Amino acid sequence: MTTASAKRTRDRVTVRFDGPATGRGPATWGQTAIRRALGRLEPDDHQFNIDWGGPVEPGLPVETACDVLRGLLYVHDSLRTLLHEDGDGRYVQELHATGELDVLVADAETDDAESVAAELRHRLGGLRFDYAREWPLRVALVTRGGLVRHVVVVLSHTAVDGWGLPRLVEDITALVAGADPATLRAGRRLSGPMEEAAQQRTPSALRREASARDFVLRNLAAAPTRMYQAPGGGGYRRAVLRCPGLAEAAEACAARLRAASATVLLAAACAAVAASARRSDCVLQVMVNNRFVPGLADLVAPVALEGVLYVPDCREPFDDLVRSVWKASVNTYRFAYYDKDRLTEQSATVPAADTTCWYNDRRGVAAATAADTPDGAAPPGGTAREGLTWSAQEGEQGGITFALHVLDAPGALDLSLTADTAAMPPSVMEELLRQMAALVHEHAAGAFPDRPTPARAGRGAAGGSP
Repeated sequence: MTTASAKRTRDRVTVRFDGPATGRGPATWGQTAIRRALGRLEPDDHQFNIDWGGPVEPGLPVETACDVLRGLLYVHDSLRTLLHEDGDGRYVQELHATGELDVLVADAETDDAESVAAELRHRLGGLRFDYAREWPLRVALVTRGGLVRHVVVVLSHTAVDGWGLPRLVEDITALVAGADPATLRAGRRLSGPMEEAAQQRTPSALRREASARDFVLRNLAAAPTRMYQAPGGGGYRRAVLRCPGLAEAAEACAARLRAASATVLLAAACAAVAASARRSDCVLQVMVNNRFVPGLADLVAPVALEGVLYVPDCREPFDDLVRSVWKASVNTYRFAYYDKDRLTEQSATVPAADTTCWYNDRRGVAAATAADTPDGAAPPGGTAREGLTWSAQEGEQGGITFALHVLDAPGALDLSLTADTAAMPPSVMEELLRQMAALVHEHAAGAFPDRPTPARAGRGAAGGSP
């Protein structure tokens, strides 16, 4: 790795990079699904940019930081991949072997590096990507005393999903420590979405994909037409409830029931959603990691897709509901890797079902989006209450009723709910969040039931491990 290819300009460096692979071919199922979702959000699709960054101690020379970026682009093909729409409305991926990346450099000699980084994160993260012409990452380096003290990285969701980001961070750490990019790349089965797309066309993958679509269609056929009867179109708000002790309560409840904390939180979400919709059943689009699929464990690319979870009775005692949700979720996780375009075509043949209610357990994922930090505004006609913060208004959300996220927070978990206020007024949003947290706390301790219980599946089950 040489440093001669990074030339300094006034406030940026141009990093010239290369990679061992190139090509053009069909987009993967994950690339296509996220690109279509982002298209529905335009021009507000920037809200799903993924940002990562933090302080760099004790500091790095700018040239060393550029070498790390160059190595990262060598290792991960998705960072050198553009997405194009063909004449038939399908997406094509184009993997480049060489290119240049402009990196912003901001001097913080007279300012706080953290505040400079925050401004750059807001600036870079607030712009939508040009998916066909712009590399799917933006980088800024904050320097003091000639050394990089803080790094800001903003990625397009077409290049990585939240569960791929920890692998990216691991590789950055290894490259900073002097790891050889070729060795890092050689240690994994698939290095990018071009290889994944080829794997998706194998007979075994196609059989698995067909089974996944069959399962999703069966669940959709059983699901309600609408969870919430009020019409949509009221504009979106976001409420975030900070819950100290919720992580510990979920773990305690999981240990008592010999389940997983992910299952406990998902069961609480199902119960709270059904109650807020005044229904006994619940259907959720649950985001699934999919990295248990052979070859995908180390892949930095958008491979997470939604699985359809249908729970017929959410009013049973909570301990029983945890077991029911565990049984229902096993196949939801197992059958969440599929061609969404083909599923959409087939869905026209089954009765309409509600696919507008989303759940995403993002604990343990070092990813943030512009939608994760509310501005503290009070709900319309009301006042902010303890532990609850609100956004003033959210942009286009692609027609969803709500998206419920579980996020790590300092000493707590955050329950984040973005919802259409015509279907879910702010009072209903608050009630859902508080009931979900209360259910977990109330059932953290209790008598051990003398009946069979599901085997403990580990914390990350909702992230995609059955």
